[in-house]
Amino acid sequence: MPKRKPFALWEVGGQSYKLKLKTSAIVDLESKYKTNLMNIMGSGQGGMPALSVMLDVAHAAMKDWNHGITKNGVMDIFNRYIEEGGSQLSFYMTVYMEIFTVSGFFSVNLSNQMGEALQEAQETM
Repeated sequence: MPKRKPFALWEVGGQSYKLKLKTSAIVDLESKYKTNLMNIMGSGQGGMPALSVMLDVAHAAMKDWNHGITKNGVMDIFNRYIEEGGSQLSFYMTVYMEIFTVSGFFSVNLSNQMGEALQEAQETM
């Protein structure tokens, strides 16, 4: 059986942040948004989710792996990411969706196919 990547990585300001949702974080987010996380992934009618949702998910995925990270800290990292040339769309494609991939929302084979598709989309940006 193919193995899943252990973490999504977000590289900002020369620092690498690990992201992965633990079950408790998934349950907390589902309780906050009163829906299954698949519904806030953003692939439906509305396209990309609101930035506040994406940063909430990123914070939930970072807090267990990056000691002491706060929501404000995540926003500061995102500001740096934008200053370094990132965009909301690139964050969605390369960080946000990768969080769901490494957190077990998709099979490993589907994850690999999605990764290839996202890589191709990135190359056209």
